[in-house]
Amino acid sequence: MRFDLETAGFCTSPPTDRAQGGLVVSVDQGNVVVGWLSHARLNTAALAMVNADQLEAEAVTRFETVRDAMNTALTAVLTGFGYRIRPNTNGLGHRVLPLPIAPAARRSR
Repeated sequence: MRFDLETAGFCTSPPTDRAQGGLVVSVDQGNVVVGWLSHARLNTAALAMVNADQLEAEAVTRFETVRDAMNTALTAVLTGFGYRIRPNTNGLGHRVLPLPIAPAARRSR
């Protein structure tokens, strides 16, 4: 999966600065979880506006735009490369489901 994500242009190396955001890949309960984090300054600004009940603020719009665009991109890349995905249980990113074992592979076990 790392090779496929890199082929699509995503950087799979851990960020050098925790605030920079980018692709996030982790393992949760045996499943790979792939998601996107915006830069901390956008996250902080959007959260401040949400907490102030300013849901139409520019920071909130930008945050939602980035979140939706990157979720759409990750969905297209992962499914286009043959992965089965579903939304992660916490609503952030995608849980990549195990690929079914091909009948020929099952027989050779």
